[in-house]
Amino acid sequence: MSGHLPPPPAAVPGPRSAELLAAYEKVFYPGLVGDGYPFVARSKAGWTITDVDGNTFVDLVSASASVPVGAGRADLVRPAAEALLAFGNEDSHAVFHEAMLPLANRLLALAPNGLTRVDISLNGTESVETAVRVMRRATGRPVIIGFLGGYHGETTTTASLGAEQHEIGRNLRGLASGFVHVPYPNTYRSPFAPARPGGTGDPTVDFLRDHVLFHLVDPSEVAGVLIEPVLGSGGVVVPPETFWPALSELCRQHDWLLCLDEVKTGFGRTGEMFAADLWGVQPDLMCLGKAMGGGVMPIGALLGGERALSGFSDLATGSTWSWLPAACAAALAYLDVLENEDVLGNVRALHQVSTSLLGPLEQRIPEVGDVRVQGGFAAVEFVADPATKERFPVLQDAVAEGCLRRGVLVASSTTSLNIQPSLVMSPEAYAEALTRVLDAIDEAVQGIR
Repeated sequence: MSGHLPPPPAAVPGPRSAELLAAYEKVFYPGLVGDGYPFVARSKAGWTITDVDGNTFVDLVSASASVPVGAGRADLVRPAAEALLAFGNEDSHAVFHEAMLPLANRLLALAPNGLTRVDISLNGTESVETAVRVMRRATGRPVIIGFLGGYHGETTTTASLGAEQHEIGRNLRGLASGFVHVPYPNTYRSPFAPARPGGTGDPTVDFLRDHVLFHLVDPSEVAGVLIEPVLGSGGVVVPPETFWPALSELCRQHDWLLCLDEVKTGFGRTGEMFAADLWGVQPDLMCLGKAMGGGVMPIGALLGGERALSGFSDLATGSTWSWLPAACAAALAYLDVLENEDVLGNVRALHQVSTSLLGPLEQRIPEVGDVRVQGGFAAVEFVADPATKERFPVLQDAVAEGCLRRGVLVASSTTSLNIQPSLVMSPEAYAEALTRVLDAIDEAVQGIR
């Protein structure tokens, strides 16, 4: 057993998990059971998950980044429990409660300049749904520009706006019109030549300006742009420095709204409070969710400036369970944690661990095409051929399975092996966990050669 981590499990699934999973397959939607890890959890504590067989796993997924500072923290759970006992459930659209205004004010105080209004939502997907409707209502224009590789949810609207992988939007994309997509600014897989003289300074924005706006859509029909500032499940892709000034200027030129989907990047995951802070981007709208509830309760929000989120009141937004008192209490408690503890400093330390341990893979293993790190995000992209960059999902899944056998949970996404540790995991424990990941990579690579 290592100094910081539990020992690897004896077998996955264990006998009790196997028994339960067989029963689950008879009851639940097959797509649900087939997508899960091959065990049944009994409890979570900090950055570990224990299954019904007593196996304990190191959690480098953090419930898709929605449990930011570990599970079961009393300082986050207790305020939510007290609010539940005092209030229970109420529709915050109809009956306002005392935690709503303090939470809204604290969000606006932390947000980029220019965001002055808040709308409430149950989760990140709902905040994106609202953002699409708000952008169209505020501008009177129908078209939203999205990006290939982005993920925004799996409802009809959000799956049609997103384009991480075609399966997510299967049978939905033809039902939701008004979305135009351009490639995400991915320096590893960019289809564009370098920025040309006389252009915007960025090849992706050149393509948007010179081709999409010429051949496909008049800029006067575009309400705005909705984009993840760093791709989350799409593989921790960080745009180049040239992208944001060029995109912001194009939005200004055509009077478009710029909306950032910070559902996965917000509240410390990138090493800043919001990914917008990495570049000083000032959006017109910002979608929040996931980590906002501290890993205790679901909650989301849409922040906007006066033009984007004022001047009209005829849109019915959110849902019955948006901003329950317990969810607001948990969110306020998490903001206290971010204020009183050096969470962002620890995230930057985790960034350095990821860079030092995962970065050398590109030179050491030809099948590792790209390693990308941003704060508490890391991604390893596997390729069958370094020259063609053909994706290698079989190898990626083998690595994920090897990590599981070693007691480490990672996410094998549609594009890369993604790692999302607790933002307060110690750098020493994280380094030990990544050592197990490296062992799984070496084993899987040897197995396919």
